[in-house]
Amino acid sequence: MEMLFEGNLEVVAIPARVGTPKGTITYVDGMHGACASFDGMCWVDTGFFQDTLGDQFTVECWVNPSPQQTVYADIFGNHVDGGAGFVLQQDRGKTNSYMACYGTGEGRWVRTDAITLTPGRWQHLALVKAPRQLQLYLNGVLATSVQTPAPVHPSPLPVAVGLGYTDEKRCFQGCIDGFRIWDKALDNFDHAGIQASEMQETSTLFMTATPRPAADRPDEFWAVATEDTHLSIGVTATGQMVVRELLCPAVEWDWIARPVAFRLPPHVEVGGQMKALKWQFVEAVVDKKDGQKVTLRFACDDPALEMTSQWHAKPGPGPIYHSLSLTNCSRHLVTVGEQPTFDLDFSGGTTLWRFHGDGMTPDPVGVYEDRLMADDAGSHYTARTQPTGGFIPYVVLDAGGQHGVYIGLEWSFCRIEAVTLDISGAPVLRMRAGNAGDLHAELAPGETLPMRPGFLGTYQGDLDDAGNRLRRWVFQYCVPEVLRQDTGYPKVQWNAFAATGKEPGSWDPTEEGYYPLIDDIAPLGFEEVMIDVGWWQGGEPDFDQADWPSGMRNAADYAHEHNMRFGLYWTDDLDMAEPAQRRQRADRIRRLFTQYGADIWRSDSTRGEVIGNSYAATRGFYEMVDTLASEIPGFQWENCSCGGRIKDYGAMRRAIKVFNSDTYSALHVRQCFHDSAYAMHPMQLEGHLGSVNGLARPQGVAAVRYAFRSTSMGAPSWFLDAPNGSNGTEPWTQQEKEALKACVATYKSRIRPLVRKANLYHISARPDGQRRDGIEYYDPDMGQGVVYLFQPSADTEAAPLRFEGLDPMRQYWVSFEDNSNPSCLQSGAGLMDPGLTVALEGARMSELIFFEATE
Repeated sequence: MEMLFEGNLEVVAIPARVGTPKGTITYVDGMHGACASFDGMCWVDTGFFQDTLGDQFTVECWVNPSPQQTVYADIFGNHVDGGAGFVLQQDRGKTNSYMACYGTGEGRWVRTDAITLTPGRWQHLALVKAPRQLQLYLNGVLATSVQTPAPVHPSPLPVAVGLGYTDEKRCFQGCIDGFRIWDKALDNFDHAGIQASEMQETSTLFMTATPRPAADRPDEFWAVATEDTHLSIGVTATGQMVVRELLCPAVEWDWIARPVAFRLPPHVEVGGQMKALKWQFVEAVVDKKDGQKVTLRFACDDPALEMTSQWHAKPGPGPIYHSLSLTNCSRHLVTVGEQPTFDLDFSGGTTLWRFHGDGMTPDPVGVYEDRLMADDAGSHYTARTQPTGGFIPYVVLDAGGQHGVYIGLEWSFCRIEAVTLDISGAPVLRMRAGNAGDLHAELAPGETLPMRPGFLGTYQGDLDDAGNRLRRWVFQYCVPEVLRQDTGYPKVQWNAFAATGKEPGSWDPTEEGYYPLIDDIAPLGFEEVMIDVGWWQGGEPDFDQADWPSGMRNAADYAHEHNMRFGLYWTDDLDMAEPAQRRQRADRIRRLFTQYGADIWRSDSTRGEVIGNSYAATRGFYEMVDTLASEIPGFQWENCSCGGRIKDYGAMRRAIKVFNSDTYSALHVRQCFHDSAYAMHPMQLEGHLGSVNGLARPQGVAAVRYAFRSTSMGAPSWFLDAPNGSNGTEPWTQQEKEALKACVATYKSRIRPLVRKANLYHISARPDGQRRDGIEYYDPDMGQGVVYLFQPSADTEAAPLRFEGLDPMRQYWVSFEDNSNPSCLQSGAGLMDPGLTVALEGARMSELIFFEATE
């Protein structure tokens, strides 16, 4: 169908019809003839229903937006609550920043990244639902896309122009022309009359299949190296920075077959005018005090700016760290935009891997595997990270399971994107990391702006080998110091949510349930207790005197008297991009420690975002946490944002642990751990088990073991009712308590050391609630390990467990914590192939299989 808005709302379709105006539509000069003008209070009902389309379609138009828009302004669409329909919608209140979305049913949505439109200028947009992709084109150029196998769930609403939802407050302001819907996925928009110069200008902003020019050979270059990764960076005669070589020494493979220039900011805004920048190389400084560090400095004269690029290879295994900063050396206010941390072309990869954070609930896929094809130029892949949920900012490019390269970002709002290039031969993948499209920062004279830091590494082996080498580096350099130094971490925690509420599931806890809970769980070996949501009254952290008459300081003292650490939950709706609001939140959190004696602050987003979706909010939040850590002895942050939606290396540099998700079954707990353990350190992945079969307690010894083991593969935590049954459940039997006490003791003595230092292997497919699943820890230095094995269903086929990472020439003594199978002596080769056959009887059974190398 087609609407050209030539002074009317005629719909060119079969059958032909006329759209229905809602409000006053006016007509002005448009892109091609007349166009429709929308004032933010009107829209057009096209009368076109989505059920006439299949799972592939295109919706396009020309748009000239006004400078002001309402929150969630819609250019077109028909989406409704529950995950149905499609829409081209503004990203919340980010004026004229639009994303394409479609629903897949059951409240689920697929969203692209947002792209920013220029007000007062005609731009062509197209939402394209292609096979396994949702794409958003700008001026005929593929601007962003998201891979997804999920089909579209149609909306019962007709498609609207100038709106895309049932709420008329979301009406668009501006002009729209040439609106069309196609029943196929288009990749060419020549019919729209887009100027070649417009396409060329737009193509410089986004990653396309067209290769960038090869860089000149550097006149000077410097090398930095870890045990795993060798990097050579250089500067050409024209002052361009070039990554000349990225070598995996174990396999002698150079991933940079075609060096390209590393783009520095091309322009800034000064006094409302855009200024093109001419960068010159100034100097390189080499520092070998802490590994190898090369700092390259570039300068621009008009305006006077300085850009610093630092590449740091720290001692040991792992990646090379890259940080960038821009300093305003002029006497004027300068506004700068995005600057990627990495932008490299990689040759030799066969598969791209991305890892969802599962923050709210486990993602349907979790671990995304995209096979690269040499004849598939232009395929786009994105790992988008934001504090409201998304992917972990870590992407692995694998070469046939033999070796690979990975990129990560240390930031809570960012993205890593990739596109296959139009180059003959093996696939070449351009990968850009850091750019989230929102940065519009004003730098005062003398001010320095840090960009999103990140890391780049190579490895030999498969995905688990990549993760194991990365985790050693993370442990050594990117976690809170107490985790590294204190072998008593991670602690075993009981979250008091279900045990202290006025009724089951209540967000209103009381001390009546708290003190008996401490009496119950301290003898079982628990080391932390967390008071969750609702212990305060009003908008400040003032305890509810009716529900906590003894106060929170007494609650903390009682936990401490029982050798337990004490945590308090706090949430508010303050904007971390604003210094005054950061100080206000910091003052509130400080009270938890200084006034109430808390050891841990647990964040959450039940009253507002922990971190907003912006560069400024992320930077501001980090500054606040760093300040609190420097001022409060022993300060700790437990990271929750309606689950694990803030799951990234910047947050986890500062957080003691992350609440892994926000749904709580044993299956969901294990699914989230399975996905996140590829990228994050397991000692920071907090178990989050809640109800078991609808009850806030497991029933029976086997169920206790199954539940605790599900939640203790990393940092153990659950929020069940107290063993005394004070909040509606049956009191635990003595046998159940003894089983739990034994589980806790085993974790502390035998598993916690492995969680901290051992290699981790995914020895099963992602848990699905039917097949057996498990993970393996193995410390090659100690020759010790454990396999967590879970059997959800009694009908599961008992396939051999194939261990990984063992020494094939050594013998291992294998024992079973629950004595479900006889102990035995096995060779490392035999445990890896054909594996170990383990018998378990019944559903929801588990076992810990310990193994230790013999002399």
